[in-house]
Amino acid sequence: MYLSTKQSELMSELAAKLSALTELICAPVAPAEETFQVAASDDIFADIPPTRLLRIVEGQVDYSLHGKLVMHFEAGDLLGLPRSLNLPQGQFSCSGPTTLVAYERDSLVEYASHDLKYQRNWTYFLVCSISYFEQALTQELRGEFQPAAGFLHFRAGETIIQQGDTADRVYTLLEGAADAVCDGVTVGQIHPNEIFGALAVFTRQPRMASVIARSDCTLLAVRKEEFIALIEHQPHICLGLIEEMAAKINQLNGQLLQLKSGGI
Repeated sequence: MYLSTKQSELMSELAAKLSALTELICAPVAPAEETFQVAASDDIFADIPPTRLLRIVEGQVDYSLHGKLVMHFEAGDLLGLPRSLNLPQGQFSCSGPTTLVAYERDSLVEYASHDLKYQRNWTYFLVCSISYFEQALTQELRGEFQPAAGFLHFRAGETIIQQGDTADRVYTLLEGAADAVCDGVTVGQIHPNEIFGALAVFTRQPRMASVIARSDCTLLAVRKEEFIALIEHQPHICLGLIEEMAAKINQLNGQLLQLKSGGI
């Protein structure tokens, strides 16, 4: 089994474990009927009794939920367990000839009742399935809240952020170096991989300083609405921002003390 979108290495490992566990829980139990073949079909379970599970012998089965293609199943995968328990489930289809073998749900469960090792394999199978779909859900949520970011390029001396402007984006400096300038005075430096411009987004105040490219710069820009949504769903990002803001505050406090000392 594999997702219709790019699948991580961890999920591929989980899929391989599921395939091995499926073999362990199906091997000791006799199929409910002889192996059969289904031609191209929009619903391979259309004429299958509700308590039957299907295992793919050869071919590929596509799984869709609410009209969206979610994943693909391959030889060795077991299908239809939620359906056999009258739980919500999507639709299984195949675009070409697919060979299947049917198992009766109760036969598989009954075997587990008197064989401890088999029961343990069933438990591992169910836990591994949960882990796989947890990872799939996480990947889907990350995709949903992936910001529509854009890359920007500035030459040395160009203004990236203008003091007093409305904050509508948050930036990450990918390459180059830049200076933060307030009322004509350089108050800080921005280095590669540093996020900047977030404070004004959070406070909803005008930009407190300009940011000027000290060298040619490449940046990643994210709209404020998308950045806020990203923070809500991946709050660990806040920790790095807080640390950076605290460092900037300490730096500014040090500069202020030096100015006061020089004026005495």
